[in-house]
Amino acid sequence: MEILMALLYCFHQMFANLPFVSKTLTGNLDLFYALGMLGIIFIIFKRKRDISLLILCALPIVCYGILQGIIIENLEMQKLLVNISKITICISLMVLACGKIHDFKIKKFVDYVCRIYLILTPIAFLFKSNEYLWRLHDTINKYSLVRLNLFYIEPSELGFHLSFIIIILMYLIIKEKVRKVRVKYIIYMIDTIFLLALSGAYGSSVMLFGTIGFVSFVILIMNVNFKNILVGYGLTIIFTLTIIFFIVTKSSMYMRTVDTLNGKDSSNSYRVNVTQKFTSTAITKTNGVGVGLGNLNTDRTRKIFKSTGMTAVVAASFPYLIAEGGVFGIVYLLILIVFLTINVIFKKNMLLANLLLFSFLYQIYGGYFTNPVNWIVYGLILSQWTPEQIELEDNLDIRKEII
Repeated sequence: MEILMALLYCFHQMFANLPFVSKTLTGNLDLFYALGMLGIIFIIFKRKRDISLLILCALPIVCYGILQGIIIENLEMQKLLVNISKITICISLMVLACGKIHDFKIKKFVDYVCRIYLILTPIAFLFKSNEYLWRLHDTINKYSLVRLNLFYIEPSELGFHLSFIIIILMYLIIKEKVRKVRVKYIIYMIDTIFLLALSGAYGSSVMLFGTIGFVSFVILIMNVNFKNILVGYGLTIIFTLTIIFFIVTKSSMYMRTVDTLNGKDSSNSYRVNVTQKFTSTAITKTNGVGVGLGNLNTDRTRKIFKSTGMTAVVAASFPYLIAEGGVFGIVYLLILIVFLTINVIFKKNMLLANLLLFSFLYQIYGGYFTNPVNWIVYGLILSQWTPEQIELEDNLDIRKEII
């Protein structure tokens, strides 16, 4: 099971990135959606006790979509139905992850994923001019004209997927007691951070290091002792040296951060300012109903919100849901976040806190609400599984596992 999930994690968007695939299908050709559809069948016939949870989470979306279809004029029903279907599939993945996580070995999964990334790293350099593996002559991000995306639909998606793996690797490095295994995880960490730098995924990088820094600070403050004070000083030194390195080398991340703070980064300015405008406008102009699930990125909607400066709809998960779902979207989102937060607080674990905080921060101005990976993480958090169970997993044979 772990190797199948690792392959899906690394390649689930590969068909959407093929050059001959229509752009209208890009967001729907995801192998995790196929797994989600199988998950619905599995829940109905094999895990009947989970049917109620699936209905409880998905039925409000379905009912509100039907209501919008009735009261909103000129609504694109096809987009509405596709969006409702995608959310339902994502919910099924959450329910499936919640119920099956006890049979799943996280360490094994991460090990397979990182092996795949190690193999793909030299392949990417061998095919440096391949438009399938790289985004060449990037017209969106002027700071990094050539960016790596591997088999994901875009570089930011590579950064998004790498960030979750880096968070888990950090936890494994801290908890691992066997020196050789810890060295292996450190090698994996170096490779994933290297790939993250090549992706030029600014949002993922900022949210990732901000998440790790914030959660680490909270944990150190809550558990003040001599060892944690030394760890705190160590993290501060590493953080300071990293910033100095970025400044001295004038890296794209440093230059973009400076421009963002000065309001000169048109991409980030557009993402933040226009997103806020069209979200608030969607709520007020529709009297809280929303423009219709799946209907934000349509010609009709773009004409309505042209006054907000919206020329193209950016990927912004939570604002998307709020603009399309109105007040219902806000309530649904708040309930979901509250339940996830309660579970993290109850379990009091650094790994789950990092996973949830990164997922939450990333979706404020990036990503998609129907990204299956987020929902699998939600299932992990909502399950009875705790990260301490990683230490109970069968130890892997070191001689076989180290590349």
